[in-house]
Amino acid sequence: MPFTPFHMGAGLAIKAVAGRHFSLLTFGVAQVVMDLQPLVGMLRGDADLHGISHTYAGAAVLGALVAVAAPVACNPILRRYNQEVKAMRLPWLASEDRISRPAAAVGAFVGTFSHVLLDSLMHADMQPLWPAAAANALLFKVDVDAVYNGCLYAGVLGLAVWLVRKYRKAGQESVLPR
Repeated sequence: MPFTPFHMGAGLAIKAVAGRHFSLLTFGVAQVVMDLQPLVGMLRGDADLHGISHTYAGAAVLGALVAVAAPVACNPILRRYNQEVKAMRLPWLASEDRISRPAAAVGAFVGTFSHVLLDSLMHADMQPLWPAAAANALLFKVDVDAVYNGCLYAGVLGLAVWLVRKYRKAGQESVLPR
C-alpha cells in the first residue's frame, strides 16, 4: 500500500471494537515505522523495497520498539488533542490523557503484524515468513482493489461506530448522578 493511510482503516475498525484497550495513535505510529524501510528504498532506487521490516520477525521487533517508545512520544499529542476538542466544545470526543502500556502494546503489535498481512497480499518483493520461508503464499490471493476498498470501508465503518459509542457514553455520563 502506498504508505500508511489505507492501513489506518483496519486500525479504526479495531478501535471501534476494542475501545480503550487499543491505542489507535500507537497503531498509526507502527504504520509509519513499518514503512520507513520502503521509503529509504524508494529514495535509494532499490528494486526490492519490502525487506526485513515487512516480515513477521521484523514486525515483532518493530512492534516491541513502538510499544515502548510510542506512549512517551504520543502522550503529549493525546493531551493536546483533548485540549483542542474541549476548546471546540466537543468534550465527548476526548480520550484518556495517557496511553496505557497494554493499549500501546496491542496497538503496536496489531499495527505491525496487520501491516505485514495486508502488504503480503499485494507486494511481490515480500517474504513475510522469512527466515523460515522465502515465498509469499498470500500474494494476489485477494484482488488489490478489494484490499484497498476493504481498508477504506473498514475505516469508514470503524469511525462511525467509534463516534456513536463515544457520543452515547458521553450522554450516559451526563445523566448519571455525581
